[in-house]
Amino acid sequence: MYTFIIKDSGPDLDIIITRAMLALAAIAAMVYQSEGYYYLNLSLAAALLIAAVFIKLLLVKFRIHKIVLLSVAAVILFIATRSIAFALIFLVYGYLVKFLNRQPVIVITNEGITIKKLFASPVYRWNEFSNIILKDSVLTLDFKNNKLVQVGIDETRAVVDENSFNEYCIGKVGRLIG
Repeated sequence: MYTFIIKDSGPDLDIIITRAMLALAAIAAMVYQSEGYYYLNLSLAAALLIAAVFIKLLLVKFRIHKIVLLSVAAVILFIATRSIAFALIFLVYGYLVKFLNRQPVIVITNEGITIKKLFASPVYRWNEFSNIILKDSVLTLDFKNNKLVQVGIDETRAVVDENSFNEYCIGKVGRLIG
């Protein structure tokens, strides 16, 4: 059995979502402010906006964990709005985004190939493929119906001998063809 984690080559969705959440918290701090705390709310909203702008620096360079950052932002939001509901919704949404933002995984077994995504996990049988090859950390799945899937594999999380994997796949696909 082989398991491959697909390398994320798109934009860093985690940073984009966290930036949007911090910006929304800053807007909520300005809109839902308490009486007599105008300058405090203005400074807290500014702090949230600054954190939103420099989110990549905070998460990558300073290695602040996203959950810690969102927890601090929830406390700031609570102080600014005096509403526990806003802070709790902010935290719950942050945890849900962490749950929903998972990398797809490809699992290759004797029965077939499963591409595990968040909601759907299609299972493809060996007889649906004309060729499967791993070369230079790119997994190519060539289907008999002319569908071609190529994905980059995260080498740091799965070390696989390309030759033995390719021989395994040739044995599975070739045995069904011949």
